[in-house]
Formats: sequence, structure tokens, C-alpha cells
Amino acid sequence: MEPNDNTMGFEMELSDQEIRTLYYCICEAIRVWPGSPARPAEEQEYLYHLKSEFFKMILEISLEA
Repeated sequence: MEPNDNTMGFEMELSDQEIRTLYYCICEAIRVWPGSPARPAEEQEYLYHLKSEFFKMILEISLEA
């Protein structure tokens, strides 16, 4: 997903547990996502993108452990 001109960028430091917790939250959001038109269709695509990115982080944590 490419940021558009109207987005702001942020940086944060997250612990291993915070990354795992956020991954769980994203998975749950996908699981209970009510669908369009209750929520924008792009939201589901973005949730899948976030899930993939957080999964990559979890894999990196696992490799370094």
C-alpha cells in the first residue's frame, strides 16, 4: 500500500510482545470485519497488508531468538 499525499508518517519502537499483541488485534479485526458498506472496502485490503507486515516482524523476532 502506497501512502498518499494526505498521510502522515510516524515511527515507534515496539517490544516483541507489543508486536505479537498488535498482530493478534489485526487478525481479530479481519475475522470480525463487517464488510462493505458498513466499513470501506479498502479497509479490508489495508488490514491484510498490516497483517502481512506484522507477520514479517514476528518472523524476524523468531529468527533472532
